[in-house]
Amino acid sequence: MARPRTRARKTYEELLAENEEKLRKHTEAVSVLQKEREELLKAKRDEEMQELYIYMQENELSAQDVLLSLKEQNNELEEREAS
Repeated sequence: MARPRTRARKTYEELLAENEEKLRKHTEAVSVLQKEREELLKAKRDEEMQELYIYMQENELSAQDVLLSLKEQNNELEEREAS
């Protein structure tokens, strides 16, 4: 009866090479995901800016009008919190 074959143990060099390859693949995957995230955030920002611009156009508001309104609201909130 033949003895069952056992796998030869891998050397440290082989194990390190496999580990390095896994790290490289995962690093590439993370890099791709980070780039995709940046693109999604840019698209979201562009969409939000478009919505804001349309609102400003519909209400005949300038950027200065919007900023002034936001500053006034912020000051009111700070005053309420201080009370």
